[in-house]
Amino acid sequence: MRGSSALFPILLATVVAGCLDISSAFIIYLVRGIGIPRGLRGIAVGLLGRETALQGGWETALLGLALHFLIMFCVVVAFYLVSRTSPWISEHPLLSGLLYGPVVYLVMYWLVVPLSRIGPRPHSLSNDTLAIAIHIFLIGLPIALIIGRNAPKPL
Repeated sequence: MRGSSALFPILLATVVAGCLDISSAFIIYLVRGIGIPRGLRGIAVGLLGRETALQGGWETALLGLALHFLIMFCVVVAFYLVSRTSPWISEHPLLSGLLYGPVVYLVMYWLVVPLSRIGPRPHSLSNDTLAIAIHIFLIGLPIALIIGRNAPKPL
């Protein structure tokens, strides 16, 4: 579905990648014995701070979910804007998606999270490997494929 508007592909990529990513987070929460509301409140820690967010209720969990999708929207818009300046990205969505996933991981885990109220987090090979795989296959690829197929061609 190609049109002249970027809004549809941006929103579609946000919803698809956002749902895939948060679903993987839900699975990780459950495997680790963390309830989904607690996990979502953990996202809100970045904005509210640990004590306030973790003592919150469903409203705070919903704020965490909203923050997740807001961040995903920013990730999609960034990809879209860069894809407008480089025809190679639009012409090679599979490869660009495989490359974009690790870029998103690096920005989120090494810049955004440490600078948020969450602060620096410890890294481990197993956690980082899983996070990179999620960012490649559930974030980078879907975004690149959706934008590549549905966005207006760059000028």
